[in-house]
Amino acid sequence: MLSERGMQIVEKLVENNAKPVTSKVLALGLGVSERSVKTYIKEVSDFCDENGMKLERKPGIGFVANFTDEQIAQIEDMKKDKRTVLSKNQRMSYIMFILLSGWDTYTLALFSDELNVSKKVISDDIDCVAERLQKHNITVNRVAGHGVFVTGDEFSIRKALKKYCVFPIGNHKITKPIDYRLSVLDESICVNNFGRDNFERAIQTVEAIEKEYNIVYTDYSFKACVKYLCIQLLRVRMGHLLKENIAECEEYINEEITNKAVEELEKIGKIELNDVEKHYVDIIFASAAMQRAEVEFEQFHNEGFYDLSDKVCDEMLEYMSEILNIDFMENDLLVNSLKAFLPASFIRTKYGIEISNPFLYDVKEMYSGIFATTFTLSKFYEKYCHASPTEHEMSFLALYFGGAMHRNQKNVKAILIGTSGVAAASIVAGKIEDKIEEVKIVSILSSEKIAEIDEYEFDIVLSMLPGFEYEDKVVNISPLVSNNDIKKIKDACFEYMTNSIADNYELYSVIDRKYISVVSKKMTKAEILKAASDKLVEDGYVTEDFYSDVMQREEISSTAIGNKTAIPHGKSKNVLKPIVYIIKVNYEIDWGEDNVDIIFLLALNFDNINTTKMFFADLSRFLNSESKIQRIRKSNNEMEIEKSIMSDLHWS
Repeated sequence: MLSERGMQIVEKLVENNAKPVTSKVLALGLGVSERSVKTYIKEVSDFCDENGMKLERKPGIGFVANFTDEQIAQIEDMKKDKRTVLSKNQRMSYIMFILLSGWDTYTLALFSDELNVSKKVISDDIDCVAERLQKHNITVNRVAGHGVFVTGDEFSIRKALKKYCVFPIGNHKITKPIDYRLSVLDESICVNNFGRDNFERAIQTVEAIEKEYNIVYTDYSFKACVKYLCIQLLRVRMGHLLKENIAECEEYINEEITNKAVEELEKIGKIELNDVEKHYVDIIFASAAMQRAEVEFEQFHNEGFYDLSDKVCDEMLEYMSEILNIDFMENDLLVNSLKAFLPASFIRTKYGIEISNPFLYDVKEMYSGIFATTFTLSKFYEKYCHASPTEHEMSFLALYFGGAMHRNQKNVKAILIGTSGVAAASIVAGKIEDKIEEVKIVSILSSEKIAEIDEYEFDIVLSMLPGFEYEDKVVNISPLVSNNDIKKIKDACFEYMTNSIADNYELYSVIDRKYISVVSKKMTKAEILKAASDKLVEDGYVTEDFYSDVMQREEISSTAIGNKTAIPHGKSKNVLKPIVYIIKVNYEIDWGEDNVDIIFLLALNFDNINTTKMFFADLSRFLNSESKIQRIRKSNNEMEIEKSIMSDLHWS
């Protein structure tokens, strides 16, 4: 359903039809934060897609709507009617909420009447719902003359309620959350979907734990705890109790906190929890990270992932240091942050407890190269948790490593070439150093002094002189030092900092024109990946299990990494020879939370540090350069893509 805020954004897009409008401008116009706009823009994008309305997001420029007169008239009619317009995702969320809550009397006709669409649309929605829930071993059943209902184990149903019920169903209006760590939307979902009474008791339980042990949970952990406890209270009160053991042993991970939390829940919730429900509480709180890194975790936790923290942390740091050619081992802040993050992250991954990183969108924008590289750390989760982490877990790791790179970044020495004399260029140099901390202007040369450039020691050249070339080190900028100039300079700095010292020829061996494709017809994610995987199986690069492994990874979490790019991959055991299959599609593909038009299908052995290091060093350079990605995007055939990659990585 198109929310009131979503409709307001659509109205602003209509006002600026055919003109770019940024998130900041939308935020100012609506009187909300820029982050709120980014939260609702996905809803608006879905609405536009379903109604055939063209809405483009252009990085660095903004959102550009190209609505027809008929579409604008349709929007005006919606405003007059004051009807709630439902998007497909919101209809599916509603259907899943009804089915997962235990209703078994809903028919297609009833859904059709409530959601104001045809029974055919509802039938298609339920097919999509069934496909998504099947990934969680939950089956959607349709019985003629009875209705639609689901069957599955209780633990999976609770996790699905948390994952998929992301829109408030009821009409209770929330104007200000009762805890600063919750947004209005978070509280609206809990109150409207799981009941105000359950919500308030869940809040009281978490806050009682914090008060008792003088700890504070992180925003994302607090939010997850409250939602999972809300769902537990809802289901237990409905008579749906956990019966099958969900923990590997009878001991609690954090027995002291668990006993206190169970005591609170039973007292204020007026319920009685069996042993399995108590283990559920144990897992929920063990999955929560604390804001205070100095807390002695051993005070609360028995043997398990917490004892692995030091060992795994060191392994990850050594691995990432090798790949990015940066020594992370001596960064105490990164080490301590990682050791505090990993135990709860491992438990969440093992049991499928999901948290949301509110900075996921920003991570993909700011640290896209690092974000892609952190996917290689999945192997540590698979080794110790026997499960793959979500993109939200990976994005937190990207924040830690990206932040460490920024803090530890050594100066990039730059020469500035001016066109209006040294005095004017000095002003430009000051602007650059003020806006980009890692850049140090070591010399300013006028156009007459260019011939002396070899006498200086430098890493990059910033030139205001159009057409000047010097090896591959020149960044052309304007005297204004615009945002676009800053982006280009930062791209050049990142490329310099992460440029692999390994032999490029070996990396080039995993790029082959035979495994570069331009797809000109509409295809789904599954169809694209199946065709590419079959080709790799046929040519002896991967086993027949590779495709199912890749799709299983996608079901856990999207491998879209920003800039309309995805890096699907399988486990190393199904890779016989390393290869990277590059696919450019002319019609964007729905890749979970993002649309994608460039795909790097990775058939790599992440245990082979040399191959992994070389590939991700160069992939990072690609993803942090808008121009490099755009050259692939604008290529018309496989030969042009290969030529573009070879040129950008200086293989030719």
